[in-house]
Amino acid sequence: MYLLLKNSLFVILILFIYGCVSTKSNFVKTNDINSVSIETSGDRDNILFKEHLKRIFNTKRNAIPKFKLKATISFSSSDTLTVSGLNALSRTLANVSYKLYNFKSKKLIKSGSITSFPALGSTSNSLYTNDVNLKYIKDRLNVSISKKLYLHLNIFLRRLK
Repeated sequence: MYLLLKNSLFVILILFIYGCVSTKSNFVKTNDINSVSIETSGDRDNILFKEHLKRIFNTKRNAIPKFKLKATISFSSSDTLTVSGLNALSRTLANVSYKLYNFKSKKLIKSGSITSFPALGSTSNSLYTNDVNLKYIKDRLNVSISKKLYLHLNIFLRRLK
C-alpha cells in the first residue's frame, strides 16, 4: 500500500511539474525599453547626454530600434544668496525636452520636458575656477537627468499596450 501511494504521488508530481513548464505564460509582453534610437544636437552637453542615455538604455548597435528618442538638454544658471549673505552661490538647472516616436510609423508617442533639481556652487573671483565649477556641475546634472528621463520613459513604455 505504501509503495503504491508513493508511486502515485511521484507520478502526480511529475505531471504537475511538466504541466507548469509546458504552458505558455500569460504575461503581457511589454515594449522593449532597450531598443531606442537616440538623437541629440551636436554641442558638447548634448553629446555627453546622448552617451549617458546610451549607457542607461543599454542600446545595442545591431539591435533593430522600436522607438526613436529626440532629446535636447539645456542649462540655466542664476545667482542666489547664501544664508549668511556673505558669498553668492550660483544655482544651475538642467532642462530636457524630449519627443518619443514609433520608429516604423514615425508617430509621436510622448513628448514633454523634465527639469532637474538645482545644483548649487560657490562663486570665486577666478574666472577659471567658475568655469571649471560650472563644467562639473553640468556633468553631474547630465548624469542625473539622463537617469531621470530613463525612469520616466520606462514607466511610460510599461503602461503602453
